[in-house]
Amino acid sequence: MKVVFICYQGGNHVQADCFDNALQKLRKRGFKLTPQRRAVLRLFCSDDARHLTAQQAYDAIREREPSIGLVTVYRSLELFTSVGILHKVKFNDGFDRYERHPGAAGHHHHLVCAGCGQVVEFGDCLIRSMEQKLEKTSGFCIEGHWLELIGRCPECRGRAKEDN
Repeated sequence: MKVVFICYQGGNHVQADCFDNALQKLRKRGFKLTPQRRAVLRLFCSDDARHLTAQQAYDAIREREPSIGLVTVYRSLELFTSVGILHKVKFNDGFDRYERHPGAAGHHHHLVCAGCGQVVEFGDCLIRSMEQKLEKTSGFCIEGHWLELIGRCPECRGRAKEDN
């Protein structure tokens, strides 16, 4: 049985296992957890950090760490992405967004509303069987995939009907 500890930091729930796993990945690759990196990591290990742009992350962190710079946030996001702590996703809005790296157990895809930008995660992955077939036929060792489905959420579809 796995026990997950929840910490409270600045009103947000921070999952201790997320924080500890990230710290382990950084140390394994020779990186230190500076106070600025800790602030970025704290945000992304909290319950309310989903699909944030660098600017959104910066704005959220500045509330508690007013001295942090935007460039530092960008560098931390890139570092955390390169070591597998965060995962960079691109939606239909042209911005890089970041979320905790889902790992094998949390693999998911996204439905993105072209009207309002709402993002809904879903876990059903029919692509895995295709990956296995492609590996056999092509000789490629597939390392991953990214799927984003773009459409209209129920609210935007309702507004479109009202406008017609």
